Amino acid sequence: MTISLEPPAVGTARPVPAWARHAAEVAAFAPVPSSLWRLPLIFGVSMGMDADFMRDMMSHPLWLRFAYLGGLGLLSDGPAFLTLGLVRRWGEVWPRWMPFVGGRRVRPLAAIVPALLGGIVVTCLGVTLASVWNSNMTGGYNGWAILQTCMYAPLVLWGPLLLLVTAHYVRRRGLW
Repeated sequence: MTISLEPPAVGTARPVPAWARHAAEVAAFAPVPSSLWRLPLIFGVSMGMDADFMRDMMSHPLWLRFAYLGGLGLLSDGPAFLTLGLVRRWGEVWPRWMPFVGGRRVRPLAAIVPALLGGIVVTCLGVTLASVWNSNMTGGYNGWAILQTCMYAPLVLWGPLLLLVTAHYVRRRGLW
């Protein structure tokens, strides 16, 4: 039985312009402020949330609050970090340490399809979230509401920037 393996890839297709790198970096770090905003809630710091919300939150054990709110952070920050792969070498060539595929070229659709679907979903979620993110605040539009808006506003940029960087990746990989 003969097994044929692709030779290891070297280099990337084309250089990445600065605007695409910057857009990918902003997209990758867009969810970080909202993740940081949620951390004090784990320990019962109200962050301006109303009493009913905090009573419901604190009715759960610490480990569950940590798992839920920390998990939300990981589920947003982790995929956002992958945006950088669209402008870095590891988005075109699998890192050598990865079993079975290390050193080989990334098939473009393996990056494009998840990035495109993720960009659409995150854009829709960002727009929807923007309309309700202060709904659990007490006292109207106060300092806490302004801080929360500042921490969550970058999420609105994540989806459109991911779609922009994905379109550039498609062009750079020669598929468009």
